Amino acid sequence: MIQVTLKGQEYNAKLDFRTMANIQGELRKRDVKVGFQELFERIQEQDFMVITELIVQSILRCHTQLKRHHIEDKLDLDELTNALSFVAELVQSSITVDEGKQKEEIIPQ
Repeated sequence: MIQVTLKGQEYNAKLDFRTMANIQGELRKRDVKVGFQELFERIQEQDFMVITELIVQSILRCHTQLKRHHIEDKLDLDELTNALSFVAELVQSSITVDEGKQKEEIIPQ
C-alpha cells in the first residue's frame, strides 16, 4: 500500500489482483476489453483513460466509503505530474518482491 496526495487530500492506495479486476470491469463498461499485460502496456503508453481508472480503483480499494467522483474531481491537469509519479510508484510497489521474504516462504526454517 502506498499513499498519494491529490489536491491536499491524502489517500492510501493499492494495486492487487482485485484492483486490476475492478479496472478491467470498469473499462469493459466502456467496451474496452484488456488483459493484465495490455493494461500495463497502456499505462506505459500513458493512456489517460487507463491511468485514470488505475488511480480511481487503487484508491477505492483502500477507501470503500468514497465514491469515484470524489477522486475524479481531484484529477485535473494541475495534478497530472503528481498522478503519473503516483502511478509509477504504485506499479513498481505492486510488482517488487521482497527477496528476503520470498526466500523465507520458500525455504522453511
